Amino acid sequence: MEIVDALLQGQRGRRLLWEFAIASEEESLPEYSQHPLHEAMYYASTKIDDLQRQRRASADPIIGTVQVWAQKLAESLERTELFDMKPHLLQEALENSVDSAMYWQPPYGQEIVLASPILRVQLERIAKHIAASKQIDYWFDPLDVATQHRVNFDPTGIVDPATDKKRTGLESLIAWKDHVLRTEARDARENQSRPLGNFSGVWWSAPNMYLEETCGQFSDGQPIGLSCVEDGFGWEKATTTMVDIPRSAQVLEISSAEQWVKLCQDHGIEVTAQKRHDWYRVTGRDGAWVIPDWLAVARNYDGVHLSIGAYLALAGECLSVDAKFATLIAGWDPDKTYWFIDDVRESEHSQDWKCLDAHSNDAHWVIDEDSSR
Repeated sequence: MEIVDALLQGQRGRRLLWEFAIASEEESLPEYSQHPLHEAMYYASTKIDDLQRQRRASADPIIGTVQVWAQKLAESLERTELFDMKPHLLQEALENSVDSAMYWQPPYGQEIVLASPILRVQLERIAKHIAASKQIDYWFDPLDVATQHRVNFDPTGIVDPATDKKRTGLESLIAWKDHVLRTEARDARENQSRPLGNFSGVWWSAPNMYLEETCGQFSDGQPIGLSCVEDGFGWEKATTTMVDIPRSAQVLEISSAEQWVKLCQDHGIEVTAQKRHDWYRVTGRDGAWVIPDWLAVARNYDGVHLSIGAYLALAGECLSVDAKFATLIAGWDPDKTYWFIDDVRESEHSQDWKCLDAHSNDAHWVIDEDSSR
């Protein structure tokens, strides 16, 4: 997957490009001066969000508003000097993009205007600027088994014994599939009279029920799963532990839309009744939905990995499977691997972390030097 194309094709990638542009503007202008990019996007997104809430019968007002503000943003972007590459700016742009991912409601005004073809040229300029630095090349790499971390968030400092019960990978997958089938049957019965009702359900498509999860690390060594979490809970403490992955592990790499679609074609499980309401609001598509049957996938693989680059290109995108079904990658954090096997072992290397300014836009994780570990 080409880096520039990946950053441009997905809503998460486009949001990262925008966040980098905002950071460049902030670096180049005095703190208390006007920030044209930030201000233009504020007014554009506010107007678009207001029109969406009004639920007008015609989409014309939204289309016209997007065109007007996209042109203004394109002009401002053209005048914006792109800042020199710094790893922390790229990391912050990624974190902000992940944090804004929501697959149970219509996209924000920012996402809608950033998808406008009018902005393509300027967003491509930013993507090429980032790609030329070579600093995110590793975001597109396959799984690095030597740098895998388990992240344990602990918002209270107390572990509930009930959450400490361990299932095998096979037991977890059987439980996951049973839950999906039961939920689909229940929602199909209960929602017959309101196929597009204003209510929510299980909106994710990742196999995240009791399975082992690991993540890689940024260039500075910080585990990616600390700060890049879709629909996070504002955790303030965490412990990360290096894990030993068997060298013989067969890992399925999700690096393109075609690979995800092929999974759904070969091992699909229908989830229309339980996903239709949420995913209609996200994509505007009213139809049948399918996700991979992870129990079936596990017959041939020990784990499945979604790189940062693939996440930026694919997460939240409506992917056509065939004439009837479509699918969505949702609730899957960048560079996360789900393991179907049981022999993923913790090493002796653990690190405690704390999140500073946890409930603000300046939230960031640092090593907890005061920990008793």
